[in-house]
Amino acid sequence: MVAALFVVHAETTLLLAPVVGAYLILSALGVLLGRAGFVDDLRDHPAVLHAVGALAFLVGAGIVSFHRDWSSPADATVSLTGCWWALEGAGLLAAPNAFKHALGHPRYEPTFRVMNIAGLAVGGYLASVAVLGRMG
Repeated sequence: MVAALFVVHAETTLLLAPVVGAYLILSALGVLLGRAGFVDDLRDHPAVLHAVGALAFLVGAGIVSFHRDWSSPADATVSLTGCWWALEGAGLLAAPNAFKHALGHPRYEPTFRVMNIAGLAVGGYLASVAVLGRMG
């Protein structure tokens, strides 16, 4: 059963899993280990918010455009991550004021930490797929 978690059906999963996994791990560690001011930077600097949104949208849309495989847990995780980034980026670009308002909510910071803990877990899974993954 556990071995099935590392079976992939798309070669692009084996190419994307280490990159996406490493990014998720590094980004989550940066937030969880005390990247002070990150949320403030997004809220206080519209150009930074726009740049983050543009990058998230382009990377997520790129993954979704070239990797549309949902046939295994690893394949679906890469596809879902691409969808998440594309939607997140689209939201930042289309509704920056709503996002800035959400950043000011008292529960945002704890929620952001929980999201990064989840990102760390997903990143660890994808990094392990990069090492243990095999075509099936």
